[in-house]
Amino acid sequence: MKSAFDTDPRVRRALAVLTGAVTWGLITAPFWASAIMPDQWVYLFVAFSLYWLYRSSSLAAHALVAYRRMLAAQRRDWLAACQSDARWRSVHHLVVFPTHREPVGLLGESLRYLADQDFPRSQVSVVLAFEERDPDALEKARQLLARFNGTFANLWVTVHPDLPGEPPGKASNLAYAVPRARKLLLQGGRQDLEQVLVTVCDADSRLPAKYLSALTHTFLADPDGRFCLYQPALLFHANLARIPLYVRVIDGLYSVIQLGRLAASYKLVTQSTYSLALSACHAIGYWDPEVVPEDSHMFFKMFFQWGEKAKVRPIYLPVLADAAEGTTWWRTLVSHYRQARRWSWGVSDVPYVLAHALTHRDIPSLARLSRAGHYTKEHLLWPTHWFLLAGGLNLIPHLAPRIALLPSTQDLALLSSTAFAASTPFLLVLIWLDQRLRARSSHHAPIWQIGLDLVAWALLPVLGLALMVLPAVEAHTRLLLGRGLGYDVTEKRVAPQPEQPALPQVSHLADQRAA
Repeated sequence: MKSAFDTDPRVRRALAVLTGAVTWGLITAPFWASAIMPDQWVYLFVAFSLYWLYRSSSLAAHALVAYRRMLAAQRRDWLAACQSDARWRSVHHLVVFPTHREPVGLLGESLRYLADQDFPRSQVSVVLAFEERDPDALEKARQLLARFNGTFANLWVTVHPDLPGEPPGKASNLAYAVPRARKLLLQGGRQDLEQVLVTVCDADSRLPAKYLSALTHTFLADPDGRFCLYQPALLFHANLARIPLYVRVIDGLYSVIQLGRLAASYKLVTQSTYSLALSACHAIGYWDPEVVPEDSHMFFKMFFQWGEKAKVRPIYLPVLADAAEGTTWWRTLVSHYRQARRWSWGVSDVPYVLAHALTHRDIPSLARLSRAGHYTKEHLLWPTHWFLLAGGLNLIPHLAPRIALLPSTQDLALLSSTAFAASTPFLLVLIWLDQRLRARSSHHAPIWQIGLDLVAWALLPVLGLALMVLPAVEAHTRLLLGRGLGYDVTEKRVAPQPEQPALPQVSHLADQRAA
């Protein structure tokens, strides 16, 4: 079903302006609301403080549940569970690594993790999806082909060209590479494409050894599996030992949140590394090349196509990824800022989600409005919560002293303070989970470093403002002003790699590119 959003740029622009305006309205609410409507603001802020208590407890509870499920998933023999279903041999995995200017050693490490899967590698094909803009793309492809030749059923290379009117990025690269991989599978004699699962990885995505087995079992166990997407836990622990103390807290918080969101499946959307059926990709026309937040957009594209059948199924296994890192402490800070800005650019999809939620009346109202509401709320809270928490009722005595002196106002202010104080134990739960996750990711830090990490959590209000909130404010302001944000590749570092064996000829790569 087409909506006005698809056809009228004025509707798209109006919704983008509305989204950005609401963000700035919330950021500045403690100022203007205290002056214009102080009575109502007191009640509204108390309601927000109670919501924050609920949100804090909910995040901690979901994170604890997800952690227990992760421990169980890591112990389970997923391959044996697959083999109990006679169809498991018909499942084929297509793993795609869209990459641009990332170190070849990083890609090699991710491929090594993929090669260590307990699932038969004869049922795994890999696409290394490079960009033409990367002058070293063919050299990297040569090295990786030489190292992993014969490891998988297929190892293909694509080079996404710079096409007129098409912005570079992960979505456009996937839209170019995956249809070509589908064609190669057909040419190779595989006709049952209903049983092909595509896994989209970042260059630094280290899939756990049981991931493909767990994915296969989850897919086969669901009658509507071909309409679903699958999301593992993303933990930014691969390079944690090298990350400075002042940003390690942010990466730990990100990791706990990523784990906890799996248990809240009613609002779960895909992010970064995820899987879905190739038949679903083909049915909806693959990825939209112009979209930067391609992961969440892909879910909503499927949701508005198939309604409640389209769900994100959690895979409670940890995928290790690199935290943003630079060659100096300053570049590490900048890299974290840029990464958060790119993630928060998911707000650019809010107008698309809202427009389709309002027009797709073929989907039950509760389902579409709930999905759109949760997505919109998360993106609006990202840049605004810090200012709401910091501003609160603090300006009421200055801008509305008469209201501040009322007994009812003082009682409500006490209730608000109590709610925020009651949220503190739930932060301690997140800190405890952060330490447990680090230990399970083989990051065995000495006691003194653990102590410093715990002290650093006290800096979370400042670090969160600089590296989480302000990047989101910039992204939302760009949306308001109509200044787009391109796909910004996070800077990566990697340890020196050993000398590589003899390399394939360029003609071999050219043939694969032509395919």
